[in-house]
Amino acid sequence: MRGLYRLSYWLRYITLQPIHLVCVDDRTSNLYVLAGSTENLKFQITPDGEVF
Repeated sequence: MRGLYRLSYWLRYITLQPIHLVCVDDRTSNLYVLAGSTENLKFQITPDGEVF
């Protein structure tokens, strides 16, 4: 949850980018985030909080 909070804060308030989609992969428990004005920013957050 901390990784998602940090990424969301950075996207919305620092870079002013919209967040379009956040979803969870049930197999790996990774969070996927699709963001950016043209939906070109893709992030993956592991259960350990690492952001890729």
